[in-house]
Formats: sequence, C-alpha cells, structure tokens
Amino acid sequence: MPAGKADQVRAWAGEAFWVGFGLITGVIALFAGTRFLTHLMATDEYGRLALAVSLSTLAVLIFGDPIGKTAVRFYSLWCRAGKPRGFLQNMGKSLARSMGCIGLCCVIVMLYSHYFHAGTGTYLILSTGMFAGILVCNRLALALEDAARERRFRGVLQGGFEMLRFGSAIVLITIFALPFAETVLFGFVLAGVLVVMIHGSFLYRLFHRDQAEIKGPAHKVSETDLSRLDSAGMRSFQSPLFVSSACIWLVMMAERWALQYFGSPEDVGGYAAVYQLAFIPMLLLSNFLILLIEPVLYQVVETDGKTASFEQTNRINNYAVFGILIFSVVLSSGLFFVHPLAGILLLGAEFRSYSWIFPWLLLAGGCFAATRQLLLKFSYDMRTDLLAKIWGAAAAASVAAYTIGAFLGQLKGLLAAVVLANMTLLGFSLVFVHKRQAAKKFRK
Repeated sequence: MPAGKADQVRAWAGEAFWVGFGLITGVIALFAGTRFLTHLMATDEYGRLALAVSLSTLAVLIFGDPIGKTAVRFYSLWCRAGKPRGFLQNMGKSLARSMGCIGLCCVIVMLYSHYFHAGTGTYLILSTGMFAGILVCNRLALALEDAARERRFRGVLQGGFEMLRFGSAIVLITIFALPFAETVLFGFVLAGVLVVMIHGSFLYRLFHRDQAEIKGPAHKVSETDLSRLDSAGMRSFQSPLFVSSACIWLVMMAERWALQYFGSPEDVGGYAAVYQLAFIPMLLLSNFLILLIEPVLYQVVETDGKTASFEQTNRINNYAVFGILIFSVVLSSGLFFVHPLAGILLLGAEFRSYSWIFPWLLLAGGCFAATRQLLLKFSYDMRTDLLAKIWGAAAAASVAAYTIGAFLGQLKGLLAAVVLANMTLLGFSLVFVHKRQAAKKFRK
C-alpha cells in the first residue's frame, strides 16, 4: 500500500475509533443510568421525566440540529477562505436566536400553567428549559469539533457528558432522597454546564489557531461564492432543517404523548425506559456512520453540491443503510427469545414487565436509523427543502398512526403503529431515492 494511502487509512481508523468511543461510552452510560434511575424512581415519576426529556429533545432537534448541520456543512468553506470569524458570527447569531426562543417557550408554558392550572410545576418547566438550552449549546460545540475533525476531544467529551449527567442525577437523588423528575433534570443541567464550559475553552483555542490550512483537500473559495454562501446559501440550507427537525421529533417522540392521553403514566414510563435501551442505540449506530462520513465528505464538496467521487460516496452510504438494517433485524430476532433476560439486566423491578417491547422497538429504531442514513444524500446535494417535505409527510402520517393505535389498543396498539410507521417510512424513502437517482442518471 502506498505511504499516502496508508496514512489516510490510519487517519480514518483513528477518527473512527474516537467517534465510536464517544458513542459507545454514551450507550454504556445510557444503559447504566437507565438501570439505576428505574431502580430509584417510580414508573409514573419516570414517565414525567420522559415527557420532560422529550421536550428537551424537541428543542435540540428544532434549534440545535439545524445549526449543527449548517456548521458541519459550511465550516470547511469558510476556513479555506481564511475567514473563520465571519462563520462564527453567523453561528453565534443562530445560537442566540435559538436560546431566545427556548426562553420564550418556557415563559409561555409557565404563564399557561399558572392561569389555567395545568398542573405543570414551575421547577419542572425551568429545569426542562435549562436542560434544553444546555443540549443546544452542546450540539453546536460537537458539530464544530466534528467539522474541524477534532475527533479525540469530541469523543471523550461526548461520552463524559453522558456519564456525568446520569451520575449527577443519581448522586442528587441519593443525597437528598428526592426521586423526582426535577431532581434528575437538575443533575443533568449541572453536568451540562460543566461540559459546555470545557467545550468553550477548547473551541476558543481552536479558533485562535491558523485556520487557513484545513485538513483534507484544499481549494480556494472565491469572494463571490463566499458571499453567496453567507447571504443565501447558509440560510437556504438551514431554514428547511428547522421544519424537518421538528417533524423528526414528532416521528420519534409523539407516541408517548398519545400514550399519555389514551393510556397511563405507568405505561409511558415503561415504554420510555425500553425506548432508551432499544430505539436510541440504533440511532447512535446511525450517528456513528453519519459523524464519520459527513465532515470528510463536505471537505471535498464543491459549492454547487457535486463531488469528484459521487458514485463512491453514494455506494458507501448504501452499504451503511443495509448494514444498519441487517444488524437490527438479526438483533431484534434474537431478542424475541431473550427479552426477559434483557429486562432483568437492564431494567428495575417495576419496569421488567415491559421487556417484551424490546425487539419491536429495536426493529423500529433500525428502520428509522436506516432512513436517516439514506436521506443524508440530500444534505450533501444541498436539497434540504426535499428533506423538509419528506419528514413533514412522515410526521403527519406517524402522528395519525400513533393516535389511532393508542386509541384502539393503548400500549400494544401504539407499538404496532410505531413499527408500521417506521417500516413504511423506510420503504417510501428507498423508492423515492432510487427514482431520483434513476432520473439523475437519465438526464446525464
């Protein structure tokens, strides 16, 4: 193997290790933290926590993800032009708007709760809002570190945050004997503040280095292209992501609100605990592949969205999609037989009656993760408008399915709707992407 190729392979292997380290450490912390929290908390209180975390996740998806994806997409172009300061100013403005929106939402919810006696505690609202703000800041910081391909620091801090937030929550519950959702969220916030401060210190030093020479292939960006990307390209790329991110949240999280309305708080808590252990790990597997491929890909993308090796990158993405699918089908098939053991190992005693959900949610999570991986191609094609349309249609169909399923069969009906919705979404995406690729080849 030529020396240049060997160095490239070693660099990729190193990046893959640290990206994987961060995600795997996060999964281990998630498993261990869920095990301890489900032991310390009652099912209905865990259900309150799950609903609060789902709202924080909504804030990250609506505000954090679009900013993070824009940072990864445009970072290399700005740095190659030697103007990282202008890029940071754009990202700072977006972050400030997002934090303001989160604060406004908290005020509206508190006023609604006070005047209409909705029963939502002020401390729960405030802690949920603070945690949401922390997660948005953390999302942007991780995106900037991904874009700069500072994988080691990013991986260590990602895993460290997951361990710190669960550890802080467990310590607070143990010390003060308050096994409530507010206690857990306050522990999450304390850990998040520390991690965001560490991110800030690292990024401050990073952006005071010479950014003219970025890792990866170098090419100059003209002032005209830079101006177009600044004024129009970044906004046109980012704006549809706010819509698609909100719709992704509906596909991922709306089912527990339907279950809360038609079922019971205990079912919400049991479902949410298993969801974290079955659905979320499949998303983390997809995130590993996206985080590894995306920043490298954007460093070779021209401003018109074309790449010199489009077929190769498209083929790699397809391999990732089918790898996720095969892994989820095989693992979920095995869990049909051993889910009671998984419940004993991973869940508290009150939650083990819900272990039968494991294989179904893992299968649904695999379909959802494969869909996200498949649709990544629209981001590097600069067609985030199509992403917004696809996820908008998926959200409308999913919410309708979740509502009908929960109404007809409570937990079992909802679970059937979740599996069906995610399998349908994957099937539609496969057909849609295939037709667009065929049409593009025909035009050529």
